[in-house]
Amino acid sequence: MSSDVPHRFNMGEVLHFGGSPYHVTSSTRLRRNQVILELEGLSTPEEAQRLVGQLVTVPATAAPSLPEDEYFHFQILGLRVRTEVGEELGQITEILPTGSNDVYVVSGERGEILIPAIAEVIQEINLADGIMVVKLVKGLR
Repeated sequence: MSSDVPHRFNMGEVLHFGGSPYHVTSSTRLRRNQVILELEGLSTPEEAQRLVGQLVTVPATAAPSLPEDEYFHFQILGLRVRTEVGEELGQITEILPTGSNDVYVVSGERGEILIPAIAEVIQEINLADGIMVVKLVKGLR
């Protein structure tokens, strides 16, 4: 388990497993990406086992601020995507990390389109309206 927020797993923090909140009552770091957590309300290994494999999240209000023009995946997923000339392409249903840049999977009436998350392609992101405007460069259709 890892996080970009250094204190994310400290005692007193709240983590959500499958949407249910749990307070961290004890935390021991083993290695860089390994931590043993004791969570309030779980007292047996069997109770803890129910959380294995579940997505660990925090409320959006607990997310740190990002620099301008950077977004969390949860903010991008679900955005409607249209071209700069107004053509509706669909909705972002998945994000593929590639190492150099993310790739957005846009699902629409015509199937899926893969959109690279690069400045040449992404023209605007409007979170308030739930829209991403893209410029489809040669080879994206």
